[in-house]
Amino acid sequence: MKLFQSPTAEIPGLDQPESSKTMTEQISSQRVAGPKDITEIPSTLGYISFGSLLMPTIEGVTVRGEVSDSTGQVVSVSFEHDGSSLQVSAFAASKSEEMWPDVSTQIKASIETSGGSVVEGNGGFGRQLDVRVATPDGQKEMRFIGVDGPRWFLRGVISGAALTNQTAAQNMEDIFRSLVVDRGNVPLPPREALPLKLPDGTFAPPKFDI
Repeated sequence: MKLFQSPTAEIPGLDQPESSKTMTEQISSQRVAGPKDITEIPSTLGYISFGSLLMPTIEGVTVRGEVSDSTGQVVSVSFEHDGSSLQVSAFAASKSEEMWPDVSTQIKASIETSGGSVVEGNGGFGRQLDVRVATPDGQKEMRFIGVDGPRWFLRGVISGAALTNQTAAQNMEDIFRSLVVDRGNVPLPPREALPLKLPDGTFAPPKFDI
């Protein structure tokens, strides 16, 4: 079952050659369907706030926050639906440089150095990494995705049924697209985690630092 119907619309300027666009225009054109910046939505009514990250209310999706044992801070938010999970982390970024190309390269190198395997692919958000790593509980498979926005970067980690089921994968991507980032105006260095918090009633189990 699909959670969303993908909207279609003619967006002026999308047929403009990439070389003639500024970096900001290129980043914006790559995520026209989302995730959105808070300045790109008319109202936050109907959204659940996790601080720098907002999500619309979606029936059938369980949401939980992961908390760092060492700092007690919320480090990511996970969305679970029908055997699939999407873990999302938000970071500050510069105005003129995309983070995902560099971050994905570093993730790939780190996993391969530690003995894991990485298969690069092209998905709904461009470059994605299908990863397999050894854990004390056996092999674990994940898919890393990323999106650059205006002065922010979102990293998603997909696991579960979405790795092998196309409909489930589309649902996880649609949840990722539905998110809104409230970067704020406080100066932050690139790659610093954006502050997250838990709304009332959200379960937050401890999570070891990675």
